[in-house]
Amino acid sequence: MASILSGAAIVLFLAAAVSDAARRTIPNPVVVALAIVGLARIGLGLATGGGFGPASLDVVAAAGVFGMGALAFAARIVGGGDAKLLAAGALWIGAAGLGGYLLATVLAGGVLAVVYLTWRFLGPRAPSDGLPYALAIAAGGIFTTAAPLLA
Repeated sequence: MASILSGAAIVLFLAAAVSDAARRTIPNPVVVALAIVGLARIGLGLATGGGFGPASLDVVAAAGVFGMGALAFAARIVGGGDAKLLAAGALWIGAAGLGGYLLATVLAGGVLAVVYLTWRFLGPRAPSDGLPYALAIAAGGIFTTAAPLLA
């Protein structure tokens, strides 16, 4: 069951990235589905004896990420879809993996920024409406999801 949830999360991260790259929007149903996959992971953990402490910590961590994302959105640092996707991803990843998820996302965002700036510098038709940051969020989420599966 865990591998099915992991596969679903990876597909949802990819769907968000493709949509953001193509249309500069992240569909709410994709974000909601990723949050549901996160809740299913938490429920599976509870069903297999994981305890309410870790489950509660996962929800609180995701709420904290959402709160920080909402502040970043209000300051026009990130888009609303990015903030929601990051929080849904945090719910999927859980508190234990949150540091790695955020680090992988930030590193992927740096690579994305370098590629984007190079494209703008060299390409006459580079978009000027900001970074499709769901690409970085998806890379962080996919890396964090897949790393334990590959170990």
